[in-house]
Amino acid sequence: MRRHRFAIGAHAALWVLLGLANGCATTQSRHEFLAERYPPRAADAAVDVFRSGLPQVPFKRIARLDVHLEKTGFVTSRFEDALPELKTQARQAGADAIIEIDERRSQVLETMVYHVTATAVRYTSTP
Repeated sequence: MRRHRFAIGAHAALWVLLGLANGCATTQSRHEFLAERYPPRAADAAVDVFRSGLPQVPFKRIARLDVHLEKTGFVTSRFEDALPELKTQARQAGADAIIEIDERRSQVLETMVYHVTATAVRYTSTP
């Protein structure tokens, strides 16, 4: 009986440790205005994303966006993981679109780091 309780306790402890290792994630984000400040857009406002190329309408660069994701347990992040926060930061900066996206990856022990920078732009005429 005593041996059975120890086995259950050891298994439970192992699952808790695995859950902690796989469940740790950190997200940090911010935007920095390049010059003039604009009021934020609505939380559900559309934000165009240009992974390559530029918008076909006149625009001006208004902010630099940064999203930093860290996950432990050798779990990696993808662009799709950072995209909601990039759009949130763009809306808060008053932007219509995101351009000039740069992705960087690194690793510190079992922590996988994914950092995305981009430029938020505001259209100067209606698309």
